[in-house]
Formats: sequence, C-alpha cells, structure tokens
Amino acid sequence: MKKIALHILDIAENSISAGADRVLISVMDEDSTRLQSIRIEDNGRGMSEEEASRVSDPFYTSRTTRRVGMGIPLFRQHAEMAGGGLKIHSEEGVGTTVEARFQLDHPDRQPVGDLEGSWLLLVSSNPGIEWELRCETGHGIFSISTSQIRRELDLDLIQGRVLTNELKRMIRNNLDELGLI
Repeated sequence: MKKIALHILDIAENSISAGADRVLISVMDEDSTRLQSIRIEDNGRGMSEEEASRVSDPFYTSRTTRRVGMGIPLFRQHAEMAGGGLKIHSEEGVGTTVEARFQLDHPDRQPVGDLEGSWLLLVSSNPGIEWELRCETGHGIFSISTSQIRRELDLDLIQGRVLTNELKRMIRNNLDELGLI
C-alpha cells in the first residue's frame, strides 16, 4: 500500500468485520511534535489482550478465509519507517482503536492519498454504519459525518453519483485548506 488512505480502508474493513456500527477516522497533524496521527476507532466486538498483541504478526488472522493478515503489520511497518509507530487499544464488547503516527517531515512518510474517495467508498458501501471523518492541522479543523449529511440533506441513503461527486469535491476542498493534500 503506497498511500495512507489505503491503510485506512483496510483497517476500516476490519471494523466492519468486527460488527461496528460506528467508525471514526481521524487525521491530525500536530505542529508542536511534527507528527501526523491517523486513528480509526470503532465500537465493534473488540479483541482480547492476546488477540490485540498478535494482530501485528502477519501470520495471525482471525479470519477463516485466509491464513495471513497483512494490513496491520504493513501499517505498523510504514509508520515505523517514517519515524513513528502504531498502537492498538481494544476491549472486548467495546471496540478497537488503531493509531499510527508518522513524522511529518520524514522522507519515508507516505502521502495521505485519496482520503475523501476512500471515506465516501466506505460510506456508500456500508449505509448501516455511522461514519465520521475528522481532520485537524494548524490551519483548522474539518469534520463530516453520515448523520450530519443525512440530517442536512434530508436523506435516508448517501448514494448517487452527483451527490458523492459533490461531497468528494467539498471534502477535498476542506482537506486542501487544511494542507492535507
């Protein structure tokens, strides 16, 4: 995976598999520490301490459809290559938080990529889940959620090419103003 947005998609898919009905994706650039933090929080099944300690092992997966799980190990590797790291906090029956940190000025830090497209793909593919995207940099804060979109546009489903294209343009403009793209 060459872009952080692809890592986010992968981790969010884990949240869906864990039965989450609420997922928060946060991207924060911390000027004081020169770190970028990527956090995916869900209210899914959560994991035991043993499971949480093993998810960074590429030869461990809870899935029965394959024998390896590369998503979190690759995310950890990319964070560490860029002078950061990855932490997982999980509690059974409560949910899981995966947070990766990258040095902002590190030459090996991957670009964020198509964050807006990735978020909208998750939203349109999983209408029963409450999705939120929260971004913060020294230039300001931007936040959007599916409940906010439904409320403001009086919609049941967030679908349709015209709507998703407009949402993508609006999110991209806000990310650009924050300096994330």
